[in-house]
Amino acid sequence: MPAKNLFASSLLCCVCLLPLSSTANDVQPERDSQSAVQALKFTPAQLKADLQSLRAHIDAIHPDISHSASPAQLEQAYAEIAASLTEALTAKEFWLRMARLNPLFNDGHWSVNLPETEHDLQKFIDNIGGGFPFEVHVKPDGELTVLALAGGGATAWRGARIEAINGVVAPLLSRQLLALRHGDTPMNRANLLGPSFQLYYASLFGSPAEFTLRLKQNDKLTELTLPASKQAARLGRDTGKEIADFFSYQALDAQTAYLKLGSFSLPDEPAVGVFTKQAFTQMKASGATRLIIDVRENRGGNDSVWLEHVMPYLADQPFRAGSHSKKKVIASRATPAEPAGQVIDGQINTWHQPQLANPLRFKGKVVLLIGRRTYSSAVQFANVMQDFGFATLAGEAAYVRSRSTGGIQYVTLPHSKLFIVIPRFWVARPQGGFSEQLLSPDWLMQDDVSAPDSLVQAVVRRMQQQSKL
Repeated sequence: MPAKNLFASSLLCCVCLLPLSSTANDVQPERDSQSAVQALKFTPAQLKADLQSLRAHIDAIHPDISHSASPAQLEQAYAEIAASLTEALTAKEFWLRMARLNPLFNDGHWSVNLPETEHDLQKFIDNIGGGFPFEVHVKPDGELTVLALAGGGATAWRGARIEAINGVVAPLLSRQLLALRHGDTPMNRANLLGPSFQLYYASLFGSPAEFTLRLKQNDKLTELTLPASKQAARLGRDTGKEIADFFSYQALDAQTAYLKLGSFSLPDEPAVGVFTKQAFTQMKASGATRLIIDVRENRGGNDSVWLEHVMPYLADQPFRAGSHSKKKVIASRATPAEPAGQVIDGQINTWHQPQLANPLRFKGKVVLLIGRRTYSSAVQFANVMQDFGFATLAGEAAYVRSRSTGGIQYVTLPHSKLFIVIPRFWVARPQGGFSEQLLSPDWLMQDDVSAPDSLVQAVVRRMQQQSKL
């Protein structure tokens, strides 16, 4: 199966499921309407019909449930959810039951979510009157670290650990939210909860007008009370619109260049090409012999972005984007040769040729930084860079599958309007590998969430040391 056709524009990352924020000037009429929708209850029969609809869509779309999930565990969860549907519920109440499926899916491309109307986080914050006042990083054990004020503003509390929220031990609260989150692994789920912490906290625990917080910083405990924030979280979410919001280039020293590739999902792909050409032109002129590429916050997008606008400057041998794949033929893509419902295993035989004559091709040492939200086609990019020796991967841990799913399909359940995401194929990395294989850094290095530049500087030092050997 040609890799270009398989990856293409359908491989849009849907990790956070939070579209771009917007600010409402007068939200009261919308808030009243939204409240009415939220209060609407659905009968047990309607809820059970939605559960069956979910199962039917998974059967029709997903190519290989056992790739990431245990069919037996899912069946048990379905039965338990169905048995619990004995009274009328709102969409949010129904979601709180259905979301227990998310960790069982074990896939950042497969999830049960609140209705699509809840996915504009700023509108959600406007509607509830305010949200959690800090942007946070979450660890798998529920530990919370302050990163910024909600909205991305600087705070003296950056790096502080949140010990308690309104009198409740913070990790206990976080673990309840993690039980609702999707993702490949516990660490992946924790990394993805942080940017949507406001949404999940309010959905499960409500939206108080103020938050009493106990913080620990430099071994000192402090208690403070902050009002609910009117600002939506920005860190870790695709809140930008311009190339400069996701891509940057700088010379770190006379020999080391830094290239941030923050997303592969921008609609203006030619603009990405303009940027990378300018960056590698500057790199050539500077005489740099070391290059750091940063995709730690790249949640994916279209493989054509990196295939056409990045690899021409890096590849020195033929490469392919994957080794083999499995896909489910869905109704919208069915043909007489490939009827709907058929599962197709295929080899990826499309090889991309290097542009050895490209005068801007970089010939020095490349290190690729992978991190908390590297996902989807950014994982495919990392696979190629690692498997063909184009780069050394550096990061703190292995936390997502190197065999990635894609071709995500969006489904709205008929009654509750819960928003469902389901992949229709998976692709094995170029060297193959089992579905459980995680994308693993070659250089295992600490990546301080409250000081992301520290990893960059540590890599620079390591590259400098190696160049002296």
